[in-house]
Amino acid sequence: MKYSLRKTPSHLHLAYKYGEASDGLLGRNFTLQIEGHVLTLSIDLTPNFHTRSKTAAAYLDAVTLTQNHHKLKFLQCSDNLVRTRLVRAWEQVEKPRLRMCLELGPRRHYLYAVQPHSLFAGGIQFDVQQVIDETPSAEANSRALEHHGHGHGFSPALTRGTHRGCHRLLAARERQTASRRGDATRDYRGLRLDWS
Repeated sequence: MKYSLRKTPSHLHLAYKYGEASDGLLGRNFTLQIEGHVLTLSIDLTPNFHTRSKTAAAYLDAVTLTQNHHKLKFLQCSDNLVRTRLVRAWEQVEKPRLRMCLELGPRRHYLYAVQPHSLFAGGIQFDVQQVIDETPSAEANSRALEHHGHGHGFSPALTRGTHRGCHRLLAARERQTASRRGDATRDYRGLRLDWS
């Protein structure tokens, strides 16, 4: 099941290990996909690359993410609508686990296991627990799908649209984990949500 949390742009704050941070990124099309106990939050960051000025803060911060994605410490979204809708969906799932997929269009898709918590001043923060996977490009995604076939657990209808590349990545990753370990869920950590 897939839900739209917010379609219009919202400012994001990203922090990296070793003290790096960025405040210029905009995220749009916040969607939440629920498959069993796993919730996947997808955020479209492609608008940050669509600027004429290559010195704009949004563009520079987007490039920084592509270079330091493996060092991401947390992501904050100050939008209370996203927080409210996420909490509502979270409370309907027993023992939920949350993943976050940052969608950069043809450039990359980054997938993280995250732990969310509400911020005192409003909004929500997603603390990165683990880098689950990444894909270098949409072309690489297509090659992986041709090699592995269609993934289980994700309806073809859910893989269409803005975040289809990210959902294909999730399906391929789960199938690979299942074949190696016999249990697709072992690759993800059980997360407890602290909204306080």
